[in-house]
Amino acid sequence: MHRSSDPSATPTSGKHLVDSQVVARSWQRSQHYGLCQRDKLLFEAPLVASGKQIAERDRLLLDCAMPEMQQLHAALAPQDWVLACIDLEGVVLSSLSGRGAGTRELSQVFRIGAQLSEQNVGTTAPGCALAERESVFFVGEEHYLEEARQFSCLATPIFGLDGGIVGVLDASSRQGAPSVYTLESLVFAARAIENRLFAQLGEVLLVHLHHRLDILGTPLEGLLAFDPAGKLRCANRIAGQLLRMGEVRAGLDFAELFDMPFAHAACFRRHDLSAPLRLRSHHGGELHACITQGPPQRTAPMLAEAPRPRRSAEPLPTPHSGACLQDPALQDALARARKAFARDIPVLINGETGTGKEVFARLLHESSARAGEAFVAINCSSIPASLIESELFGHVEGAFTGSRKGGAIGKIEQAHKGTLFLDEIGDMPLELQGRLLRVLQERSLSRLGSNQLIKVDCALICATHRDLQQLSAEQGFREDLYYRINGLRVSLPALRERRDLAALIQHLLRAETTAQQPLQLSPAALQALLDYHWPGNIRQLYQCLRLAAALAEDDGEIGVQHLPDEVRAGRGEQAATVAGEGLTLAAGSTLQLAEARAIRAAVEAAGGNLSAAARSLGIARATLYRKLKGMEQG
Repeated sequence: MHRSSDPSATPTSGKHLVDSQVVARSWQRSQHYGLCQRDKLLFEAPLVASGKQIAERDRLLLDCAMPEMQQLHAALAPQDWVLACIDLEGVVLSSLSGRGAGTRELSQVFRIGAQLSEQNVGTTAPGCALAERESVFFVGEEHYLEEARQFSCLATPIFGLDGGIVGVLDASSRQGAPSVYTLESLVFAARAIENRLFAQLGEVLLVHLHHRLDILGTPLEGLLAFDPAGKLRCANRIAGQLLRMGEVRAGLDFAELFDMPFAHAACFRRHDLSAPLRLRSHHGGELHACITQGPPQRTAPMLAEAPRPRRSAEPLPTPHSGACLQDPALQDALARARKAFARDIPVLINGETGTGKEVFARLLHESSARAGEAFVAINCSSIPASLIESELFGHVEGAFTGSRKGGAIGKIEQAHKGTLFLDEIGDMPLELQGRLLRVLQERSLSRLGSNQLIKVDCALICATHRDLQQLSAEQGFREDLYYRINGLRVSLPALRERRDLAALIQHLLRAETTAQQPLQLSPAALQALLDYHWPGNIRQLYQCLRLAAALAEDDGEIGVQHLPDEVRAGRGEQAATVAGEGLTLAAGSTLQLAEARAIRAAVEAAGGNLSAAARSLGIARATLYRKLKGMEQG
C-alpha cells in the first residue's frame, strides 16, 4: 500500500470542541508516520488479536465496559451510532452497532481485534484521545484520511486504578456534528466504567464524596479505596479534584487526608449510601461522604457486578434514571423472577410498551451468576424479516448478497455464557420460530451458509406486549416455542397501576435535575401527574418531566403550567368529573385537597417514613409534620 508524507497537509477545520492545535498535532503525527491522505487504510486496519486473546487479556476492562456501553447505546439512536471500547494500543476490544447503512460500514472499521492507532489510520478520535489523554471529537475534514471524512467520531479516555490511561470509549456515526449531549453521555459512561474497576479491589473501605449530596452514588462522585489498615489503595481522578490534590498518591494514611480517625470512619461503613455524613478534608474543605464496604474479591465472571454503590431500597432502573422499585407487586415479581432465573428457567415478561421490560431483564442478568458476561438484547419487531435470521444466527462470507466480508457472529453466539434478551418476540416471523426452538433445545446453532455446529450456553429472557397464548391459539405463534420460553411469566404493571408512582416521579425528577439547581413539584403539579393515565408509561413520564424541568428552570418550582398539554387536559377532565358528581370546592379548597393527596401519596410511597417522604416532597420534616397535624385536625 502506497504511503507518503505530505508536509504541506493541514487540517481544514478545527471549529468544534476539539482545540485546533490538537487537530494540527494529530495531523503532524499522521504525516510523521508516513501516511498519505489518499491512502485506503480505515477499512483494512490490521487485525492484531483474536476475540479469544482479547477476552483473556482484557477481561476486566471488558466486564466493566460492556454494561455501560449497552446502556449508552440504547440511549443513543442505535441505528446511527457504533460504540467501541479500545485498549491502550488502539485495539478494538468490543463494539456495539445498529443496522443502518452508516453503521454497517463502521462495523467493518470497528472489528474486534483491529488496531486503530494513529500510526495505522491517522487522525481519528480514538487514536487522538489515546495520544492526547483527553476527550476529542472529529467531524468530516478534520480526519486525516479522505476515506474517514464521511464520518464523525467522539472518544474519551478511560483511566485505570493507578491513574494511567487504560483505553478509550468511542462513539462514531455517519451523521453530522454530534451534540454536546452525546459527548457528555460518552464521558459519563467512561467515568462509570472507571468506578466499576473498583470492584476488583476486594474487601476495601470505599469513601464516596462530593460537594453535592445528590452526586453520591453516580459516576461523577469522588471515590477512594482504603485497605483495612487505613492506607490508600487508589482514588479516581474526581477525588483528586475534590481534595484539591491533583493526583492522590497510593499509600497515604486516612488521617493525612481527613480529620476523622480511620477507626471512627470504619464504624460508618454500610453496604449502600443510606447514611451520608460530613467529612472534613485537610485539603478540600467539608464534603458530603458515604463510607461503604467494598465487595469481596471475586472471580472474573462476577467482576461486572456493582462497584457502583446503591442507595437503600433502590428501585427499578428506568432508561435514564437509575432505579425506583417500591411497588410491592413489582418487588414480588422481581424476587420470584430472580429465583427462577438463577435455576436457568426462562422468564417471559409481559407488559405494555414503556413499562420497563428491558430494564427488568437487565436487573435479572446483573443479579445472577452470569452478571460478568454479555447481556445481548434484540428487538424482534424492529428488524426486517429478511435480516433477522442473520442477526440471530450469524452468517459466513458469501451466504447471501450483501453479506459481510469474513462473515458475522450472530446475537445468540454473542450471548454465549451470558443472557439473551428477545424483546417483542411475538413479532418474530413464524419461519424462524422453529429454528429458534431447535437452538434452545439442542443448545447449538449453525451460521447461515454453514453446516458447522457451534455450541451455545445462554440464559433466555423474552418480552412482549402481546398475549402469546391467544396468539398461539390463532396460529400466529408456535405453541411448542411458547411453552419452551414460558418458564416463569411475569406481568409488569402499567404506570397508572403502580403504587409507588409518587416516589417514581420524585426519583425521575431528581435524576433529571442533578446537574442544576434541584427543582420541586408544586402540590397541584404532583397531583396532576398522579391523576394522569400515562398511556406511554415510564417513557412518557420521563419525557414529561424533562419538558417540565426545562420550562421551569428559571422559576425554581414546577407548576401545572409547565406540564404538557395532555397532562393538563387530563387534569381538567378529572375536575369536570368531580364537579359532575356534585362536589363543589372553592379554588383554595381545591389546592388544599391537591396538597393533602400529594402528601398522603408521598407518605404511603415512603412506607410511613416521614423523613423520606419530606425529602421526596422537597420540604422540611417539621413542615411535613405540621401539615399532617393540620390535615388530622381538619
